Amino acid sequence: MSFQNSDSEEGKSAKMKASDDSQQPFEQPITDSGQDKLAPEPALVNSDADKPEYATGIRLFLIIFTMNVSGLLTALEIGIIATAIPSITDNFHALNDTGWYGSATFLVTAATSGVWGKVYKYFHVKNMYLAAISIFLIGSIVVATAPDSIAVIIGRAIQGLGITGAMNGSVIVINYISHPSKQPMLIGIWMGIFMVSTVLGPIIGGALTSGVSWRWCFYINLPLGVPVVVLLLLFLHIPKHIRAEPTTWKEIILQLDLPGFSIILTSLVCYTLALQWGGQNKAWNNGSVIATLIKPRVVWANALWSFITTAAFYQVMFYLPIFMQSIHGQSAILGGVNTLPFLLFFGVGTMVSGKVVEKTRYLQPFQVLSALLMTAGMALLYTLDIDSSKARYIGPQVLFGFGVGFGNQIPMMAVQGLSKQEDVPSITGIMFMALSSSAVYFIVAGQSIFDNRLVQTLATIAPNVDAAQVLSTGASDIHKVYSGKVLEDVLKAYMTGIKDVFACALAVSLTGVPLAMLIPFLRLGEHKGEDQTPEEKAAAV
Repeated sequence: MSFQNSDSEEGKSAKMKASDDSQQPFEQPITDSGQDKLAPEPALVNSDADKPEYATGIRLFLIIFTMNVSGLLTALEIGIIATAIPSITDNFHALNDTGWYGSATFLVTAATSGVWGKVYKYFHVKNMYLAAISIFLIGSIVVATAPDSIAVIIGRAIQGLGITGAMNGSVIVINYISHPSKQPMLIGIWMGIFMVSTVLGPIIGGALTSGVSWRWCFYINLPLGVPVVVLLLLFLHIPKHIRAEPTTWKEIILQLDLPGFSIILTSLVCYTLALQWGGQNKAWNNGSVIATLIKPRVVWANALWSFITTAAFYQVMFYLPIFMQSIHGQSAILGGVNTLPFLLFFGVGTMVSGKVVEKTRYLQPFQVLSALLMTAGMALLYTLDIDSSKARYIGPQVLFGFGVGFGNQIPMMAVQGLSKQEDVPSITGIMFMALSSSAVYFIVAGQSIFDNRLVQTLATIAPNVDAAQVLSTGASDIHKVYSGKVLEDVLKAYMTGIKDVFACALAVSLTGVPLAMLIPFLRLGEHKGEDQTPEEKAAAV
């Protein structure tokens, strides 16, 4: 993967015949065997032969608007499950599957992020983007009509495949159609809307779950998805300055690295099963549990920082609603409303960060500050207990939400702003894989921590209470099933599990501080590679 310095291959690509906006394939090249066939869409690279034709004015606005609408649609589904989970577990009596409802989406997202990056490199960007949205809508139908818990998990996995394609595609398209000086702001806006929508999801999920049914958390995507597809068909066009080079099907298949995808997917599934079984379905020393680890520093350091700090975000997003619905007996909609401080200040942090980066063009110092704010917020959330007042769980959300929002989009700004055009699809895939794999690992880890600590605590303070029954009872139903001293003991066990999940989130937030020190101290140029000293360019490697 190469950065600011150009090489001889760029000169070669500049001499190639330009493709039109529809990215038609080139003539078949002459090969020794004469058997290699061209793929329907060749690899996309950037040529300096002509002045780039970036979208401007109303056209740029319409394209960015459709990107943000599609981002909002897919992001809502990431968070909407959080407040719907208690009702789903009530419906199917499957508290043990809680981790799967969230992690199934991220498991597929993590495993396919790299593949989608190559797909966008070698195939028609617009067609692949529309395909990703369509896959997402198909997954929504599967979940909405699910007859059992397994079908919910399968549908969430299909949604994950579409979500990762839409995430990769949105950032890639923004990079292709906008001027480099506008990219940090536009990517920051998209990332901000995406993450705010993720946090908004639990509120909408709570309203739909309480007012209609948890199934409408997924049915709602259908009337929203059709207009998105229509808008993309009408307004999304890849600019002519994006050139193409001949590529054979053989080369594409090799570049997709399907064996690598299989290894990643298998390892993530094994990890998920190991944590789900360990201490719950099987003992930790059971054989099936035991059976079941980039050169430019600006890329791997930012990817690692994103992986760690995103973990705290998802653990709070999933377990704060459980805290409100189980410990405080709140409805799904009220629990969602009480996460509004998290949402609002996440948005504020995103906007403030975008403006600060636009003004200073520095990145790494603000990632350090972000991790410090997250740590302070998580330390306060960790102090929550059964008798905590409303102020005790509202205040920490403000600090934590602002901290997460302040640093969330900076890694993507960094790798997009400091990389060469032809590297954008692959780098984008790497970054989204870091984000998604973090969700897989730490949502499942959170479930394992919560379930095991709940069972251990019950065995100590209420040995006569059936732990299996508690696990099979939905979080929002425990106030209906238990009462008196038994309910008090069950709530204590719940609180112990939730506090330990928050302890994990606190630890990873704190880890983000030293990890931020590994990130190169670089300044974004107005154009890629401009306004940087030789020392800054060397630091990126």
